[in-house]
Amino acid sequence: MGVNTVLPSAMWLPFGARVLRARSDRGLSRAELAENVGVTDDKLREVEDAHCRPARSLVERVDTVLGTEHQLVDAWAITIQAEAFPTEFGDMSELGTHAARLWEHQPMTVPVFLRTREYSRAVLEPGHPNLEPAEIEAMVDGEMADRAAMTGPGGPVLRVILNESVLQRPQGGADVLNGQRDFLADLIKAGIVDLGIIPEQTPNHPGLGGAFRIMEFADRPSMVYAFAAQGGELTGDSEDVGHCRMVRDSIEEASVDLSPESELLTARWPAG
Repeated sequence: MGVNTVLPSAMWLPFGARVLRARSDRGLSRAELAENVGVTDDKLREVEDAHCRPARSLVERVDTVLGTEHQLVDAWAITIQAEAFPTEFGDMSELGTHAARLWEHQPMTVPVFLRTREYSRAVLEPGHPNLEPAEIEAMVDGEMADRAAMTGPGGPVLRVILNESVLQRPQGGADVLNGQRDFLADLIKAGIVDLGIIPEQTPNHPGLGGAFRIMEFADRPSMVYAFAAQGGELTGDSEDVGHCRMVRDSIEEASVDLSPESELLTARWPAG
């Protein structure tokens, strides 16, 4: 009988990374932790590399040894449930950092992982009028951490398509928008992101279905995340992914690439 070499879905990558971080924080080698929980070094490597779905009993032992106060067990339970019912997935931002390539279409705002701090605040404040300034600032800090992970050396290859109106809407005022334009130009110049826009005069706009993200992984099936006003929907269903790839291709055909020198980025708002 052949050995089953099918890997768990990409949703296990954040869990494996969380085990690795917890072990590193305690200053334990993989061999030391493996010995303490009664498994082989190879088995623990499979867990950290997300090459297996670990049993709850193993996760409980790891949790106890590392003193993570049930956090690893909770993350394991969430991942198990999300793999069966992936509508909501708590580690959505971290999942993106494990992708080899990430493609995203955003018709309304600059993506979280490409925002300046000022633009982030300008988007979050009106969307959460019930929150205190300190709570908004904590959300901004979270977006900046997401940006650092996504645009850092270990992040995915990034391709983003915006509606042209995103870079014309003065969210937060002239200084905020102009600063965001400058930041995007710097990211393009540094080779961190390939950025395109769908011109406003496009007669048959292919991206009216809303914002979505396609994540392609080195050794796992691709996944799609469709954004919504509150949360979103994550799927790895091959038919859904295939449909989104066709929409992506249509969006790409209608898009125009931006360079650091593109007028849409270098012009100042309001136009003089």
